[in-house]
Amino acid sequence: MRSRRLVRGSRSRAALSLALGLALVGVVALGLVTLSYAGSASASAGTTTPAGVPTTDITGASGVAIDPTPTSTTTPSVGPVFPSDPSAPWMYQDKSNCLSCHGDPSLTGIMQQERPDGTSIALYVDPNQLSFSVHRFNDCTACHGSEPHDSRSPLTKLSLAEKCGSCHQYEYNQYINSVHGAPQSSGNSDPATCTDCHSATSNPHNIVRVLDPSASTYPSNVAKTCAKCHDDPKLMGKYGIMEKVYDSYMKSFHGKAMSLSGASAALQRLNTATCVNCHGSHNISLVSDPKAPVAGMDNLLKTCQTCHPNAGPEFVKGFLGHKAANSDFLPQVYWGGKAFYVFSRVMLASGLLIVLTSVSLRVGPWATHKIKRRKKKDKPEPEPEPDQEQEQEEEE
Repeated sequence: MRSRRLVRGSRSRAALSLALGLALVGVVALGLVTLSYAGSASASAGTTTPAGVPTTDITGASGVAIDPTPTSTTTPSVGPVFPSDPSAPWMYQDKSNCLSCHGDPSLTGIMQQERPDGTSIALYVDPNQLSFSVHRFNDCTACHGSEPHDSRSPLTKLSLAEKCGSCHQYEYNQYINSVHGAPQSSGNSDPATCTDCHSATSNPHNIVRVLDPSASTYPSNVAKTCAKCHDDPKLMGKYGIMEKVYDSYMKSFHGKAMSLSGASAALQRLNTATCVNCHGSHNISLVSDPKAPVAGMDNLLKTCQTCHPNAGPEFVKGFLGHKAANSDFLPQVYWGGKAFYVFSRVMLASGLLIVLTSVSLRVGPWATHKIKRRKKKDKPEPEPEPDQEQEQEEEE
């Protein structure tokens, strides 16, 4: 009876320990998930140097080496998914029958027009992609002129923006004075032009509407679109941009709200802040510009209040932007994160130890009992000795 009580008591204690261990592991796991959602501490937006700073290596303007590994784990791939049925009717305007030549796939990689900056553009236009373009009902001559083969205009990012501006004048006037547009006038083709943002492949023939979920400018795709340039360590190092802006955004509250929202949460995505909500779109300026929406606490507060109308100065102070906290910048955030990292690992290890101990306390006695019973069952009965057999016969 006493042994049974001891076994029952040990099982009860083991079950209780197991439950406590599992609860502890669950709490620590929840804390780790919360920490990963919150992301690493990131702070105020990075500064840039004037456009055109020469460099020959992956080093920032301040001389600090840049990590050559892009922070995004996947290459941004946004844009419409085009059907591959060659028999499908084409829905586009081509009064001059330009695609009778330019729609020939054999031109791919053969006929290319070189730009002044050394890059080239293919003369092949995919009719399949053109059928989904927002400009599909504009005839080719609307952009290329009535005599495109006689045109001597240079194929530059600036000339492309000027051509887009012939219809989109308001956007062009903002762009040409922005941090991306102003350097184009001096021949610097590093900054983005219209197609770099509005097309996933920087192709003017496959631009889709901004609010098309497949568009590179749709809210859920904006960060990936900006990452095409801002996640390039060599290009960013050329202008002294040290912060890993794409990585820090995706780890922020806004980035998590965007990445964790399902495809059906279209309205939630439209209400979630992306790069353009804070920095602007066609009129983006240097963060060091006093008029920039993220320059200084006052401007930043006004920018935050567009989505958070009740935000105050203390709300803005809690924003860390894209600069990661370290031992010099916001040390309390940096060391707090380190302490939580160590604490969570210790608690997780302790929880696992409790679980393993509980399992051993429960399984150990049970396994020992089973082994003893099996040995006793398998053990053969001893044969009687000869003397004992004789005594038994005499007694009979």
